[in-house]
Amino acid sequence: MAEDRRGAPRRNAFTIGAVETGDGSRECLVWDSSETGALIEIDEPGLLPETVGVRVTAEAPLRQATVAWREGKRVGLTFG
Repeated sequence: MAEDRRGAPRRNAFTIGAVETGDGSRECLVWDSSETGALIEIDEPGLLPETVGVRVTAEAPLRQATVAWREGKRVGLTFG
């Protein structure tokens, strides 16, 4: 079994969130999130800078995040 390296348990979200960069805001699909990070899906993930602001729902506060990994349209984010 593969080791789970997440810092906190993830909660399934499957909601529409937003990623904010210096160029504006883009919608994303939030697959899951926790206190330490989130898994999102976004068009053209290669255009995201290494540090972004993210809202896991429309009402959620903006949190600073760092891109941990990219695979296809999915991006792993670490909050902090």
